[in-house]
Amino acid sequence: MHSFFSFLKSKQFFINLAVIVLLIVSMFVGIMMWTSTYTQHNDFVEVPDFKHKNTAEIENFVSGKGVACQIIDSIYDPKQKPGIVLRQDPEAGAKVKHNRTVYLYVTCMVAPQILMPKLIDRSERQAKLIISSYGLKVGNTSLAAADCNGCVVAQLINGKNIEPGESVKKGSTVNLVIGKKGLRAKEDEEEHDENEHD
Repeated sequence: MHSFFSFLKSKQFFINLAVIVLLIVSMFVGIMMWTSTYTQHNDFVEVPDFKHKNTAEIENFVSGKGVACQIIDSIYDPKQKPGIVLRQDPEAGAKVKHNRTVYLYVTCMVAPQILMPKLIDRSERQAKLIISSYGLKVGNTSLAAADCNGCVVAQLINGKNIEPGESVKKGSTVNLVIGKKGLRAKEDEEEHDENEHD
């Protein structure tokens, strides 16, 4: 036992201990350097801003920026020109690894088709709410003689009567014909008065 404690105090022990510590530290540093190189820990680029770019110019724009890009979805926005990037993932300015793919959301080249809702017999207010909820535009309203008062009697796009369930372009303008009781009788009366004056 005495010899063991004497060894712990000896020069040889401290030399062996120093060698072991040095080996452990060297192994740790070596593993950290290898991991950093393998994962390219400090090798990143900043994501460029693709927003408002046209799809035709994206290929030249992304060249040399250290990232790839992919259009994964199209969004219909009647206020924007077709083929324009509206948003991206990751966002501009984010730090990412080299050759990371940036996903782009662009406006549709062609407006999608939707089914025309049924507006006939609805009130004017209800019809306008439905038109907006379907991504259509509310156009002009006109009056026509009908048995109902204030209900929709016709739904028109470009002057053509559109039946419910018919395919139309999203963003189309829908004009409404609103029924009014007694309108025909009033018109006939006015026409009769004009004939009497003649």
